[in-house]
Amino acid sequence: MNLNTINYYIATVEEMNITHAAQRLFISQQALSNHIARLEEELGVKLFNRSPVLSLTYAGKRFYEYALQMSNIERQIHQMVDDVNENQAGEIRVGISHTCGRAILPSILPKFKSEHPLVDVQLVEENSAEMENALRRGSLDLMIDFLPISIDGAVYSELTKERLFLVVSKSLLRETFGKDAQKTIKEFRKNLDMKAFKDFPFILLKKGNRVRAMLDEYMEGIKFSPNIILETENTETAFALASKGMGITVYPELFMWAMPEKNVKEAEVEFFPIRDKQTTGTLVIANMVERYLPTAASRFIETCKEGIDDIKTRAGVSA
Repeated sequence: MNLNTINYYIATVEEMNITHAAQRLFISQQALSNHIARLEEELGVKLFNRSPVLSLTYAGKRFYEYALQMSNIERQIHQMVDDVNENQAGEIRVGISHTCGRAILPSILPKFKSEHPLVDVQLVEENSAEMENALRRGSLDLMIDFLPISIDGAVYSELTKERLFLVVSKSLLRETFGKDAQKTIKEFRKNLDMKAFKDFPFILLKKGNRVRAMLDEYMEGIKFSPNIILETENTETAFALASKGMGITVYPELFMWAMPEKNVKEAEVEFFPIRDKQTTGTLVIANMVERYLPTAASRFIETCKEGIDDIKTRAGVSA
């Protein structure tokens, strides 16, 4: 059984389209079809139903599970041999969300690439559930995400804790608290009174988002029902609207650390920390304990820790 054919089969299953799989593999459709046909002949079973659309047979589904294991073992062998030979070249596949990547990767990837120019970093930007599935089946070497991680056999290194901050425009604060605005701001930085904003408009992320889920749990606990005038999928959109005084929003601390100081000063907003364990997340980098972790991946983990510390130092936060 040829490992190239196994990898061709995996690509076909993932694309579930011969044309797309062939383009991805840089081979002709006929060549790919021949590989699949020979594999079915060797196994003595049909792996695909060809009509009305391409789909997996029961045997195809079961074989896919073993094909992934074979492909992963082959890759781990190459990684191990490279490490034994002290080969500095290689590839690591890292999963991260779009928003988290925007906040931390500029402080991580340039440094890692300068120190390991022959290591190819493949980024996979997905949501948590898709990243966990990819890590489980071996499509990822590493995953950067917030706890909890719900897959058995995953181990992780903590990168940082992250709080949520209430973002309120200075104009709204002045309009509401008048001559007591500065005194109120100082008090809220020490101990935020969320209920003081019960009549304020709120701009929040839509339900299903991690930040929104944390905030909803917190607000339910303190019996606070915000006056939500707008919901959005985009954290930066919510922040931009809040900075213009349209309403209050909630902003992750990691984004604040990554924000240029000039932008913070010009935003015309106040940031108030929400001091509660329900609104504190733990960012980690995870891998599968039973899978060989190449040296390049271990070095990437260390670079992530250093990069996060650099972000916090620039932001004036104790590492």
